[in-house]
Amino acid sequence: MGNCCSTEAAAVVTRRSGGGDKDDVQAVAVPYAALPPSPRKYADTEDTEPRAKEEEDDDEAEEQPASASPSSGSSQPQADAFAPGPSAKHAENTHHVMIGDYNLRYSYYSKRGYYPEARKKANQDSYYCETHFAGDAQKAFFAVFDGHGQYGDICSQFAAEQLPENIIKNLEDNVGILPALTRAHVQTNRAMHEASFDDSMSGTTSISVLFCGNEVHVSNVGDSRAIIAQENLKASTREGEANLVAKPLSIDQTPFRKDERVRVKKCGARILTVDQVEGLEPIHENWGLSLGDEIDENGDPPRIWHPYGQYPGTAFTRSIGDLVSEELGVTAEPEILCKGLNPHDKFIIIASDGVFEFLTSQNVVDIVKQYENPSEACHALVEEAYNRWLQFEVRTDDITAICIFLDGVTPAKERDGPRGSIYVGGEVLDLQSMQRPVRGITKNHARRNTIVGTDAIRLSLAEAFIDDDDESGQLPDLIESEGKSEEEEEWIKKAVQGSFLFNHLSDKKIHEVISVLKKLEFDTGDIVMHQGVPGDTFYLVETGEFEARHLKDEIPELEKNSSPEAYGELVQVYKATADSHPTFGELALIYPKPRANTVITKEKGTLWALDRIAFRSILMRGRPLRDVVRRLRQISLLRPLTVAQTNLVAEEMRTVVFEPNQVVLHEGMTEPGFFLITSGRIESTSKVDNVAPLELKTFDYFGEISLVRRRSISQRSIRAIERTECLFIRKDALELAVGKLSSILEKDKLRRSRKTRISEAQKEATTKTFVEFDNESKTQTPRSIDDLDVVGSVMSDLTNTVRLVEVKDSSPPVYLTLRSVSKQAIFDAGMQKHVSGERDIYVSLCEKNALVPQLLAMNANDSDIHMLYETQIVGTLESFLDGEPHGESFVRYYAAQVVMALEFMHAEGVVSRTVDPTNLMVDRSGNLRMINLRLSKYVGRGRTYTVCGTPEYLAPEQITGEGHNIAADYWALGVLMYEMLTGATPFTRENENDLEILNDIASFRPDELSWPEHTSAELKDIIESLLSPDPARRLGYSEVRASACEPIKKHPFFAGTSWEATKMGSFSAPLEPEAAAEFKQIAASGSHQDLNIGSVYTGDVDWLAGF
Repeated sequence: MGNCCSTEAAAVVTRRSGGGDKDDVQAVAVPYAALPPSPRKYADTEDTEPRAKEEEDDDEAEEQPASASPSSGSSQPQADAFAPGPSAKHAENTHHVMIGDYNLRYSYYSKRGYYPEARKKANQDSYYCETHFAGDAQKAFFAVFDGHGQYGDICSQFAAEQLPENIIKNLEDNVGILPALTRAHVQTNRAMHEASFDDSMSGTTSISVLFCGNEVHVSNVGDSRAIIAQENLKASTREGEANLVAKPLSIDQTPFRKDERVRVKKCGARILTVDQVEGLEPIHENWGLSLGDEIDENGDPPRIWHPYGQYPGTAFTRSIGDLVSEELGVTAEPEILCKGLNPHDKFIIIASDGVFEFLTSQNVVDIVKQYENPSEACHALVEEAYNRWLQFEVRTDDITAICIFLDGVTPAKERDGPRGSIYVGGEVLDLQSMQRPVRGITKNHARRNTIVGTDAIRLSLAEAFIDDDDESGQLPDLIESEGKSEEEEEWIKKAVQGSFLFNHLSDKKIHEVISVLKKLEFDTGDIVMHQGVPGDTFYLVETGEFEARHLKDEIPELEKNSSPEAYGELVQVYKATADSHPTFGELALIYPKPRANTVITKEKGTLWALDRIAFRSILMRGRPLRDVVRRLRQISLLRPLTVAQTNLVAEEMRTVVFEPNQVVLHEGMTEPGFFLITSGRIESTSKVDNVAPLELKTFDYFGEISLVRRRSISQRSIRAIERTECLFIRKDALELAVGKLSSILEKDKLRRSRKTRISEAQKEATTKTFVEFDNESKTQTPRSIDDLDVVGSVMSDLTNTVRLVEVKDSSPPVYLTLRSVSKQAIFDAGMQKHVSGERDIYVSLCEKNALVPQLLAMNANDSDIHMLYETQIVGTLESFLDGEPHGESFVRYYAAQVVMALEFMHAEGVVSRTVDPTNLMVDRSGNLRMINLRLSKYVGRGRTYTVCGTPEYLAPEQITGEGHNIAADYWALGVLMYEMLTGATPFTRENENDLEILNDIASFRPDELSWPEHTSAELKDIIESLLSPDPARRLGYSEVRASACEPIKKHPFFAGTSWEATKMGSFSAPLEPEAAAEFKQIAASGSHQDLNIGSVYTGDVDWLAGF
């Protein structure tokens, strides 16, 4: 875990005892891996430092079993298959000792995390195991320390050495166990502050268990965890054995806990998620609503921030070290729980938070209970946690666990207490509902014709980059790879390269894809996939025969051994031959659409399966920018930049190298740009009296003022002490990437002011109140939904209803557009993030544009969310086109309006993904309006990997998963122009087969288009230029970085177009007569609809915090 990453190597300090007599006690430091010289400055002080040895080679150990010598491992992520069973190796790695009348068996296992941007990064976990603790045969001490920050590995090692010693010293002073534990943690924290290494933004969490006879004392500082497995006598297995249930011995100290939030906020801390800091999510504190071990989808926990800065960003509220965080209430004082053991207590697990990121406490118990041997249990648990990380992330955390089995426990002496055997600290367990949630992937819901957004893989842009130039062949972001023979790889390569999903990939990518294919065996009659069930797997037939069957009516519940005919009509046969290896399930690699058919095994065979997450993660490998982006976001001058903008700056930075003693800048020189040190050391000096020299190191920076001033003079001389690498960017390069910083600062100020005003209004709002978004509108905003009458319906889909409304008692009548969404429908469709994201986009759109009407006001009540617009919508563009061809003047007018709308959206860094007749609206004057932004997303000038939009309008790069930017909107513009001209898109099919549509798009060539007679050369050229399959060659792409549509506007097809008049709708629109007639028809309908469209919503409310 950690707030920042270290690139140092690792060592784990452990201590274990052989037990027995006092003279037999051993204290052995077990190195985790080779460690280069520590960044600490050694001084002749009383500070005790972790022991280490010099690195001998580049092969780091990744995991450390309970043995005296470290095991070796590769730097490739491992996903070991581990099954129960006896093992001599694990028997050797299990230790045991008699305490009182029971046998305590234990083992420990640590695995270094996989960090693609830092392959040699240290394991920041440490662990400590000692029986015969403090010279007492009735005592044993076990602890796990999880470091974080640049020097997290050193902090955890330091704590692993100091904390046990401090506990022993306090016990020797006869102060009592509880005071001894509390004092020892505080003393260790103080000693770390006084040590010679930097713990200002580094530290460690700590979870420990002290056994004293039949009693255990659990001390918790941070978000690592201790649990105990207990027999549940009320529930038993089929074999008659009692089920084991997980019981907490600690509660994570994180901002998910209200009591911890309140405590740190009293010290001035702000509690926000990263998205809330960035303004991408509304401010709320709904994280503690009965989360328990529930699933957390976005992996963006609440964090602690300084009131005046975007640091430290810790996701825990207690820690050892972290000097900067101390002033914000982050303390080293532990929460202590004391418990008497009883015969129903079977084993205790203490582990770093990496274990519990994707596993619940009960998951952990269910894994461990399968094993008789603690060493095997540790190994299986850590490997399973590691695998879970690789399923959902491109990296893993460091993962450490200690398994302690309890054999033959007799009841401890009874004590009075509300929780029976727990006699101290039981009250903290009442906070279990505020435990940090477990991350995972939530269920995907079936959608209609529009793909409303499924992330190809759950990665933020800031964390999705992996080095494309890495030739090691390692696949850090994939589920376990399987070896293939040369023959297998050759025929598989030939088979998949015929598919549109693979034929654009390089040989390297193809090899990576093949490496993660899983071999599956199916017997005759086995079901491979079910019709109507969303899928995530693509299949390649090696041997056998498989039938695809389709039911036209509702899919019934069928018995397992139902005949193939029961699954419907035979529509396809997939049979392997010597020369043919068919494939099926391609759509599953793009988005989780319900399967169109059921596939049944007709003849026993073998399939190779490819998972969507593995496939998409291969496509998304990029550059290792995570640490750079994180550091850039800590620089005050760059804080107004969004995450996407910061990524663009990081991408534009270039590497420069300075040799030892090379002068970078002389005092008085003009600073050429901004420098961020990535390795090495720099000396900064000044001729001014009494100004001491400064030493700058990794992630320090200089020259930042040159990014905002036309001419910035260096106030100091800069010289390289040793060979030093820096990332460098000039002012002009930064402005080319994100625009002028001064403009960004001003826009950021306006957005914050607008956001504050809206948030304050929401606090005062009732279920009938409209919250005003546009306070500069010429129209008097209705104060309440009771001030509106529904005139008539315009359109509706799965979640949206658009209606024309009239303000009551207005004279002359004031007509507005009301767009209503049912909360329940949004929840059922899994579109909570889309609606929240749309709201945030409207909050941030400070400028005005008639083609993208401002949200006038919003109301959220018990059933619906109502959005009010100062325009009069009468229908979708689709309803007016009606599949008929139109002339070039028609195409020119509406294409020009789309261009102006996109220019506005792109200038704000928003990709629309709604440029299609279904989502574009027409107002009463016949002009286009873009009011549905639920598929839109802020990307700056970066890329996004979310698949959104109408299938026929998806760009090739969206389908192939390579990531898309605002140029995807230009592709959609080309499709729209062609459809307006001909009455159909280039990809229209009568059978609406999505796979065939997507295949056509992926293999599309503009020169294959057919044209109506007399189509002008200019119109042909602009459509072909917009429909370039290669985004880099697409018309408008060259201006992506400038967020403008100038090349499109300057195309000869638009010669003579008055762009400002087009935006304002000054000319008579081609559809004006039809639109006016439609308005009259709606107004005359005399509708008496209720304003609310849904029933009272009683589901999850976290996503509604911003409404």
